[in-house]
Amino acid sequence: MTEFNRNNSWYWVRKDILRRDNYRCSICKKRSRKAQLDVDHIIPVQMGGQLFEKANLRTLCKECHRAKSRLDREALAD
Repeated sequence: MTEFNRNNSWYWVRKDILRRDNYRCSICKKRSRKAQLDVDHIIPVQMGGQLFEKANLRTLCKECHRAKSRLDREALAD
């Protein structure tokens, strides 16, 4: 587990975003209260997105988060 994920601030921000988004993936609309949901930075931090800015965060299921992260990595590589 990274230092970022252990950070107490991230725990509360993540919890707020999951609640705000009603535990529903912002892309496919899959819903779950289990650990199958991630909080995604819409604009990746490496591309200038803000780490704790709630407007830059959204709930994604694991599958959508993997696909979105792959696209982000490809964009960063270009």
